[in-house]
Amino acid sequence: MSRVGLGAAALGAVFALAGAPSVALAQGAAAPPRAQVLIVSGLGGAPEYSQLFREQAERLIEALRERFGVAEESIVWLAEDAAISPRASGRATLEAVEREVLAMATRAGPADPALILFLGHGSGGGQESRLNLPGPDLSGETLSVWLSAFTTQTVAVVNAASASGGFVPAMAGDRRIVVTATRSPRERDHSHFGGFFVDAFALDDADVDKDERVSLLEAFSYATGEVQRRYESENEMLTEHALLDDDGDGEGALVPTAEGPDGAVANRFFLAAAPAAVAQAAADDPELAALLADKQRVEDAIAALRGRRAELSEDEYDDRLEALLVELAGINRTLRDRGGAR
Repeated sequence: MSRVGLGAAALGAVFALAGAPSVALAQGAAAPPRAQVLIVSGLGGAPEYSQLFREQAERLIEALRERFGVAEESIVWLAEDAAISPRASGRATLEAVEREVLAMATRAGPADPALILFLGHGSGGGQESRLNLPGPDLSGETLSVWLSAFTTQTVAVVNAASASGGFVPAMAGDRRIVVTATRSPRERDHSHFGGFFVDAFALDDADVDKDERVSLLEAFSYATGEVQRRYESENEMLTEHALLDDDGDGEGALVPTAEGPDGAVANRFFLAAAPAAVAQAAADDPELAALLADKQRVEDAIAALRGRRAELSEDEYDDRLEALLVELAGINRTLRDRGGAR
């Protein structure tokens, strides 16, 4: 089947079979994914930076809870000083970060998205980047070992610190999205990326497709755009170049896209399982919750398939995509029949 043929055949199949339930629906689906979030704010080095990282962490926690419905018990914040805020869960030592990463892996359901955000300052030498913590610092190589505890979940690691670029090659792998505020350990000036990354969830502007959710790709694109505007408005040379890697090759892209190769997985990574109104309805309706979980599973499979397009023959790619599109159409038809859930 040619790609031209796919357009006609798949579209016809979608409309002809849109009312057919998917195999997963017939067998019953799992509960919707429940986001797990770990925020680590490292050494400030000066009072103004300590305060800045505290404010960024608190703003993100509030946005995730109030705007995206992330459960309070699913959010952990390790701060430079545990007494800096009543919301802090503990001190951001290397031992505590390891403990919380492993606890998150244990707590997470098989399909739960996991976000680990690092705020602070970094340092680096050669190709290695480290996040500055009270006591020993954290390297990407060390964190990569801990993340092996996530056996089925997609994990997004966002290192918003300066000199963070070395985390990309150190941590790249399957089911991992790695974002760094800089493209190398040599970009050592204070990074503004973290504040704008938080803004992507706290404000409305990053939700480009207006689906009441913010994908990790939308958050990255918003933050990098705002970083560039900030430097231009101050008439300063741009000293930070954020990277996103989600195809596992350890290269990273300055401008990832939904079509990939970098950006396809991040485009389907959400901390909110559904728009707020739909999520609220699903909380009291197990059948709707199962439908939403199934929809996300198929959409994730489509994104993953598009990311592997170069590895497959034209016919194999077309056949797999057609099957997924038909399944997605059936789920969407069922959702519409139930009252218009997106």
